[in-house]
Amino acid sequence: MKSIYKISEFASLCGITRDTLLHYDSIGLLKPAFVAKNGYRYYTISQFGTLDMISVLKASGTPLQQIKEYLEQMDVEKGISLLTNQMKILEEQERYIHFMRQSIQQTICSLQEGIHCKCGVMTIEQLPEQYLIATPTGFSSTPTEQQFLRVLQEHFVYCSGNGFGARFQTGEIILQQNAKQGKFIESYYFNPIAEYCSDNRLRVKPAGTYALYYHQGSYQDFPLPYQKFLEQIEECGYMLCGDLYEDDVMDYLSVADPNQYVFRLSALVEPKSDK
Repeated sequence: MKSIYKISEFASLCGITRDTLLHYDSIGLLKPAFVAKNGYRYYTISQFGTLDMISVLKASGTPLQQIKEYLEQMDVEKGISLLTNQMKILEEQERYIHFMRQSIQQTICSLQEGIHCKCGVMTIEQLPEQYLIATPTGFSSTPTEQQFLRVLQEHFVYCSGNGFGARFQTGEIILQQNAKQGKFIESYYFNPIAEYCSDNRLRVKPAGTYALYYHQGSYQDFPLPYQKFLEQIEECGYMLCGDLYEDDVMDYLSVADPNQYVFRLSALVEPKSDK
């Protein structure tokens, strides 16, 4: 076996590119064993272990500067600390990917629902418990466009910052007491999540009997669809007994024409008393 290798030979042996070795040399991460008078860089087989360590740490997401600092002052405790920190980062990334996968799957189901739903007709269904990440709006009256965007952006930032994969499905909640008074002012913006989690903004949409109503049109149509929804609940012999939820089933993320947007309205209901 050869004891020294030119840079291209060593790169090929290690499964990386020559440019990578040149970069590592330039930042002082891994310098050649020696440089000949003609400028050729040479590496030794013993440097393979160092390069392998760099590759492993880099693959775990460790920044090159941190790897360099570790290699300059290696010891067991620092190695444990470095790897423990990377483990936490990877766990957080794994959590984020988990919620993003859930968000994408929910969106696929939502789009399929939008294709097959019948708009303008109320139905009654039994729905399971659902978990939402909900951001309070603080609105006491119809918000301005600036107020709406400010709170919605804050909701997006919170969801993204906590690994909930925001932006794919966003809805709003109108509290029961406001809906009954005809005040269709959103009290929360929410994103559905697939499973329970311990979070300050977790809000549970309870299981039960729900009235469902699909509306096709633009955001400019509201609050008329809310009014029609409540009228149909009354006409069908039911009464509102929970908050009103609006989910964007098909919106600007999937449809070019705003008049083709589809919204799902839902609310917990119960039959009117005969007494």
